Amino acid sequence: MLLALVEDLSEFADVVYPLDPRFEDVIDAGRVTAIPVHNQGPLWSQWATAAKSCDAAIVVAPEYDGLLAQAVAMLRAGGVKVIAGSGDFLRTASDKALTARAWWNAGVTHPMYLTMADRRFEAELRSHSRFVVKPRDGCGTLEIRTFDRFDDATRHLKDSSILQTWCEGRAVSIAVIASRAGLTFLPAVSQTLDSKTCEYAGGCGPLDDEDQRRSTAIASRAIAAMPPTVRGFVGLDLLLAEGHSEDCIIEINPRLTTSYVGLRKMVHGNLAARLLEVESGPVACSTTMNTVSWTPDGTVRLNDVRVGTA
Repeated sequence: MLLALVEDLSEFADVVYPLDPRFEDVIDAGRVTAIPVHNQGPLWSQWATAAKSCDAAIVVAPEYDGLLAQAVAMLRAGGVKVIAGSGDFLRTASDKALTARAWWNAGVTHPMYLTMADRRFEAELRSHSRFVVKPRDGCGTLEIRTFDRFDDATRHLKDSSILQTWCEGRAVSIAVIASRAGLTFLPAVSQTLDSKTCEYAGGCGPLDDEDQRRSTAIASRAIAAMPPTVRGFVGLDLLLAEGHSEDCIIEINPRLTTSYVGLRKMVHGNLAARLLEVESGPVACSTTMNTVSWTPDGTVRLNDVRVGTA
């Protein structure tokens, strides 16, 4: 993701990015400057210093342990303009329990859930036959466990986790770029997930027009139910069921997601330019249905031909 983002940004801007000296400087471009950061000192202050001279910053960080929200807050406290949502939006989107509550309260279709502090659906959950337990602040399909018995699932429930019903459907993701002008939805794509562990194995797209409409419809409702204000790149995971009325939203990712490496190959224009509001207007696909695929390590293929590793 970092390589893809920096490559896109360097097409129209001078780019500064922090680099851990333990890793090689693999980005070779005339308008790119790597600033060494060291793990002996505070990370956020080094990031803020590196970004001081920049017009804007894009943070790529996971949600767990509040890292994403903390990084954005610390950079903003240092006077850096960060292309990211508000503190309230990030706090809710980074906690699957808070997100579930917001969606249920707004009537957005979402799996029934149970946490140690919110047991409103406990009686109804017992009538289901499969369950998922995962970290409230997890990302990248890490530490997800599935169970066929409610009692087994609840034994693994902790304050830091959430239990949800298992819902059937096709795993799909759709990304949106939120700016002052509004929401721009990018092409919906399919997700490849392990049927037992839910481990993410990549994606493929774009989907057909009908699936695009269905995905955009539920994603729009999900974003509207979140606290203000959404900004920047946001990814949403959902399930398209046999019946349209059963389509449901699963998660929201308030940051750049792996799908970026594939999306940039299936649309006209520069996605990073849209993030910084240099480009605007409707998004148009440059490829036909299901011709772009990618793996979690960033390997991208167009019509089964490898076109690069981001």
